Amino acid sequence: MRKFVIIFCLALVGAVAGGFSYWYLHSTPSQDVSAVAPPINFHTLDGKTISLQNLHGHWVLINFWASWCAPCMNEIPHLVQAQSDYASLGLKIVGPALDEADAVRPMLTRFHINYPVTADFTGGDQAMRALGNDRGALPFSVLIDPDGFVAERILGGMSAEQLQSLLNRHLGNG
Repeated sequence: MRKFVIIFCLALVGAVAGGFSYWYLHSTPSQDVSAVAPPINFHTLDGKTISLQNLHGHWVLINFWASWCAPCMNEIPHLVQAQSDYASLGLKIVGPALDEADAVRPMLTRFHINYPVTADFTGGDQAMRALGNDRGALPFSVLIDPDGFVAERILGGMSAEQLQSLLNRHLGNG
């Protein structure tokens, strides 16, 4: 009987810890989705500067990722397709990688990435935290409306259906 009680207690502790971990990783980092996006600049691999302020008038989806992040790798093909499908509706995707440039460059070819990508761990991490991800978990996406307000924050990878639903909800059908 004592062995059963010990096993039961360990199982209960494991279930509670697992539930908390799931909630922590899958809950939205910040509920204030009406905040104005901070003035952030990204520096692309080809030396260009992308300023969020210069993207006013467009829907902007910022997707923070890394080459070592499996959910990020699963999400990139959906982002490439979304950029193609929704560009005519004003969508601009930006992909800051929390990674080294040497690790990111092969991904551009592998996935045929059709949106600007950056590789600056420190700058990307600061931008990600400024946009509401104080956990540092990846992938993390932020949709900013044409007026510069944060429309949605998504922590964790999105399936093709989830991404399409997000974009249809805000931009219409691509």
